[in-house]
Amino acid sequence: MQSAEARRQLVERLEREAEQAPARYRLKLALLAVLGYAVLGLALLSTLGLLVFLLGYLLIARPSLGPFQIIALMMLALSGTVVARALWVRFVMPEGHHLQPDQAPELRAEVERIRKAVGAAPLHGIVINAELNAAAAYVPQGLGLWRQRHYLILGLPLLHALDRRELAAVVAHEFGHFHGGHGHFTGWIYRLRSSWHRLLEGMSGGLAGGQLLWFFFRWYAPYFEAYSQVLARRQEYAADAVSAQAVGADAAVSALVRIELASDWLEGEFWPQINESTRAQAYPPIAVHEQLAQGLSRERQREIRIPARLLARQPDPDDTHPTLAKRAEALQVELPRTTGTAGVAAADMLGELDATLQRRFSLEWRTGADAEWKAGHQQAQRERHRLAELQAHRTHTPAEAVELACLSEDHQPGIDALPLYREALARAPSNANGHYRLGALLLKRGNESEGVQHLGRAMELDAALVEPALRALDSHARGQPEESAFDAAVETLRARYSLRGAGDGHGQALQPHALEAMQLRELARALRGHQKVRTAWVAQRPLAGTEVMPHFLVLLDWAGSVASERAALPHIASQLRLPGSCTVLTASSDAAQARAVRMSAGEPAYRRP
Repeated sequence: MQSAEARRQLVERLEREAEQAPARYRLKLALLAVLGYAVLGLALLSTLGLLVFLLGYLLIARPSLGPFQIIALMMLALSGTVVARALWVRFVMPEGHHLQPDQAPELRAEVERIRKAVGAAPLHGIVINAELNAAAAYVPQGLGLWRQRHYLILGLPLLHALDRRELAAVVAHEFGHFHGGHGHFTGWIYRLRSSWHRLLEGMSGGLAGGQLLWFFFRWYAPYFEAYSQVLARRQEYAADAVSAQAVGADAAVSALVRIELASDWLEGEFWPQINESTRAQAYPPIAVHEQLAQGLSRERQREIRIPARLLARQPDPDDTHPTLAKRAEALQVELPRTTGTAGVAAADMLGELDATLQRRFSLEWRTGADAEWKAGHQQAQRERHRLAELQAHRTHTPAEAVELACLSEDHQPGIDALPLYREALARAPSNANGHYRLGALLLKRGNESEGVQHLGRAMELDAALVEPALRALDSHARGQPEESAFDAAVETLRARYSLRGAGDGHGQALQPHALEAMQLRELARALRGHQKVRTAWVAQRPLAGTEVMPHFLVLLDWAGSVASERAALPHIASQLRLPGSCTVLTASSDAAQARAVRMSAGEPAYRRP
């Protein structure tokens, strides 16, 4: 794939083709799937197959061989060995806790009941991990991409977020992927989407002589994924239909809503609160997953309004999962505006294993977060030092006045930052972050009209603040009566800004980033926490029109697979603290833009030590 835009155009074209000529689309997809097998077979036949043929001929005919013929045979044997080693991929089992036969018998019995109701094949195992997610995992056996081991993955946070009936709907959905309910062809394609990526990830660390195969699959795997995108979306709808038939459409939609709300709470409240504690303590907290379980339990039992942002979310061309509204529409269930008290938590079916897994996942999280946490604590110390410097001076530039207000709010809760923000914005009326921080503070103080004005101004100045500003507005709207004046103001802002994005900057000349040394150190600190990032280049898009905040493009040299990079890029982007909005990309996600960034950036902004 040449670029993200090219991928979107391809998917849109294939959607039209699948509607107008479904047989032709399926034929093309089948031929593309067969191409992967053909390349694997050709690679083996052209090396090991030819070698076996020649050795058989030599054993039968026994001709005399000169040194050149012997060298040629040795080179062929070496090439065959390299190809075989490149393809000899060990597919690891899904990460997490694999349930043993004597563990969580109630959960195992419930899963088995649903499997029989759906008519799916037996599982090879149930895995509990630390994610708010569920998945149908396929593990190919050796080169047998047509032979799979099936695992059901359930996240411990998911079990705390859902009641038993909602979990049954989720499990039935995942069995819908295992089940032939898609049809034999679509089930085969569904498995191949993950299998090719798993093969690519396994080959990425192979011998240098296998690079030709690795380069082919580095192109082929994302291309095949884009080509099968249309079918993948239909598979989600089909799996939802299986869930509705087995458990009920209302339970299926309720589970979807609960997961959206829990994910929104995690991203908007729980993890930000955890991360804020880096300012006060030098080490990560000990019982994060215990806190997470308690918080999800409270959220599950609360009767709250569903944020309009979640109900009105637009479909993403790159996402195989349709939007919440689309999935509810397909199930012919009207989305509720509020959620009521749920039943018994699904996590109760784990019994004593629940507390054991909470302790295990807390320890694993603490170990993994230690380096980044310490760096965050050090950054907080630097911010406090910077705050002391600013307070020691009588006069400040407009930018320093905004910085002083932000740092005072963050590190001196005893000081009222409101007058500091007002004074700073009087001098720096185009400072987007200042408007955002003041607007959020005003909402907390109950001054809704002025808070909405400042958040709207922040979104106007910086597209990167659209999502956090809308989140702050939605969070405040939960406590407001429906159809209030505040609701109307929020809907106006959403209609104006929700479709606005930073864009990818195609067609515009790029500039060197001009980041300061401290900002580069902060960038390096964020990237050091990701082992697969080897090098990073940063370029800046020139300001256009009324823009006052820059937009940065961060190109990563990614050492892992395409599948792993796609999962990691949004997380990395959320961790970067640049003075403006940013887009994070790799050469495989957007080759044309990657070349432009590298040419404009010059020397890398970060190299892994």
